[in-house]
Amino acid sequence: MNPQAALPRLAQAQQLLAGGRHADGVALLQPLLGVAALRGEAHHLLSIAAQMTQRLDEGVAHARAAVQAEPAEARFHFVLGRALKAGGQLDEAEAAYREALRLQPQYVDAMVSLGILRKQRGDLDAALALYEGALELDPRCASAHANKAATLALKAARDAEHGHDEPPGDEVIEAQARAVALDPHNPVLLRNQGALLLRARRRAEAALALNQSLTHDPSNAEACLNLGFCLRALGDSQLAMQAFEKWLAHNRPDPAVMRALAGLLTRDGRIDEALSWATQAVAIDPDPYALVQLGSTLMQSRRLEEALDHCQRAVDLSGGRAELYPTLLLGRTYWHEAPEPIFEAHLAFGRQLKRAEARPAWAPLATGERLRVGYVSGDFVRHSVSYFIGPLLEHHDRSRFEVTCYHNLGWGDAVTERLKSHGHHWVECEGMTDEQLRRRIVADGIHVLIDLSGHTTNSRVFMFGLGAAPVQLSYLGYPTITGVPAIDFRITDAVIDPGDQPPLDTEKPLPLPRSMFCYRPDEAPAIAAPPRLARGHVTFGSFNNIAKVTDHTLDLWAQVMNAVPGSRLLLKSTAMAQACNRRGIEAFMGERGIAAERLDLRAWIAGKASHLELYNEVDIALDPYPYNGATTTCEALWMGVPVVSRRGRTHTSRMGASILGAVGRGEWVAESDEAYIATAIGLAHDVQALAQWRSSARERLAASALFDEAGFTRDFEAALMTAWSLRGQQG
Repeated sequence: MNPQAALPRLAQAQQLLAGGRHADGVALLQPLLGVAALRGEAHHLLSIAAQMTQRLDEGVAHARAAVQAEPAEARFHFVLGRALKAGGQLDEAEAAYREALRLQPQYVDAMVSLGILRKQRGDLDAALALYEGALELDPRCASAHANKAATLALKAARDAEHGHDEPPGDEVIEAQARAVALDPHNPVLLRNQGALLLRARRRAEAALALNQSLTHDPSNAEACLNLGFCLRALGDSQLAMQAFEKWLAHNRPDPAVMRALAGLLTRDGRIDEALSWATQAVAIDPDPYALVQLGSTLMQSRRLEEALDHCQRAVDLSGGRAELYPTLLLGRTYWHEAPEPIFEAHLAFGRQLKRAEARPAWAPLATGERLRVGYVSGDFVRHSVSYFIGPLLEHHDRSRFEVTCYHNLGWGDAVTERLKSHGHHWVECEGMTDEQLRRRIVADGIHVLIDLSGHTTNSRVFMFGLGAAPVQLSYLGYPTITGVPAIDFRITDAVIDPGDQPPLDTEKPLPLPRSMFCYRPDEAPAIAAPPRLARGHVTFGSFNNIAKVTDHTLDLWAQVMNAVPGSRLLLKSTAMAQACNRRGIEAFMGERGIAAERLDLRAWIAGKASHLELYNEVDIALDPYPYNGATTTCEALWMGVPVVSRRGRTHTSRMGASILGAVGRGEWVAESDEAYIATAIGLAHDVQALAQWRSSARERLAASALFDEAGFTRDFEAALMTAWSLRGQQG
């Protein structure tokens, strides 16, 4: 066919495709593949037709053929990028978009599409730069404006949560205040003022400015997000949720606001509502942050496998960005019964982490010099960590150790004040960037820096990657390795780490001679008699986070209950307030012969005394597996309730064994599912033993290693000196 004669056919095919008549357009284009001069254009249009009808593999094949026919044509690389992106081949899609821009640097559509891809991968700054470039070339580009607005909202949420930017100086804030004074009703100026004040941790002023901005422009998502995170940082999550809910009720759906609301609702235990918002956010814009939030919410719905799939997808989609890993890593500790996949995931995170360029040098202590120790945590409040770190902070030998606590939370409570009263140095570091905090720790001359949070909320584990101290350790707040290459040791014990974990060059186990746990309860409600004496049946119980209640765990509990006729199971968790969780557990247990009336599923109780008093309704506590309880196990023992624990191969599945061993109750630790069931049955049938333990529990605990605060502190201090010495030997 003559190329000149074929041109009208090509134009007609384009019109047919534009009108939605794909089959007719394809029929016209197929013969043109034999015309060498038009082959590239024909493949190009056939790729577009295939993409329009969701024939993705065919779309990629035609686009590749178009590029092969005319490699210097930018349009063909652009359509190849679109085809590859639709098929999930993001690395190749990005390469195709970049080649299109190399060939045609002012290609606005390619800029916008590459920006969307970079946003999808979590690189918000790069996305914004591309949108800005597109708008410089075409100020009326609607897609660039829309995507820029969405990305700015997402960036506002991320920055408010994680504080990536350096806080502004006073002169910047004063200049912005002068601008607002000249135009006090300008919502953009007020929004920017609020954002600056929020970054400067002047939160009350920030909340006022952001609220005023929303008064003048109720539709601004950035102002709403910053206001919500500001309120949360002030300790008022309920008001933050109300701000998000009000905004969503009056504005178009915004995935960043939806995701932020889902996060707060999840923490509050309102899982049904959180799941709805998280799902909607992903449906509108499946960026990595939305996928992680959906995964986090699903974990609190006992849908761990789905949760991990979403979190892994987020990490993969982002190209392995380190900031997308924490929820995935924590989820793997709930799910896996072997240490190898847990370690592999954490080491993959570590390979993506920004490395320390030069850590402070190790040098021997001068005669009489104290070892300067820093503890970093966002949990120096009424939190599980505080029940174990409190005794250590109180009993530290001040003649040998100089202690600094770096508190990564914007508020405190009565526990915070009690911990402060022990007289150590105290640094409020929430709001500091990682680099700022690193510089502060270096300036403080810290010798040994200890992470107490790992990959949990309000952690500074990324800062540890920068190497702020000559020796860095992890302890207590996270139940396995962190994966951070710059952490030298993890403090553990010989029950949890008997030497059988995967070998590492970093985060080497530093076992204490007794349990790594030393517990101090903060209240002591009276212990009642075993409830079975009054009720005539045994009540088993577990007050653990619902994410720990895996199908394996529930199956074990069902077998125990089937072996103890008439027994009941009391489960308490924040997420148990939600109908979806109650229905799911009732259905699972029903399939195993446990009627719903034998289950008592209760929500979390805010008052600590009432929480502990609820143990008076439990005869025997059942530890989850493979993620044992720690605080819950100690609380049950404190209230005179025996705990049956299943030991496995991971850190999480050995915490119960460590605690029970420390109180001389190793017989309550089972090495297999069968032994776990048998141990629970044996306790259920021994009413006298239950009563004896309840009557003597606190006396026995007081004499145990779990409550030996002074002895534990000396062991811990010896471990710190060992770590310091070993680091010196390494050079």
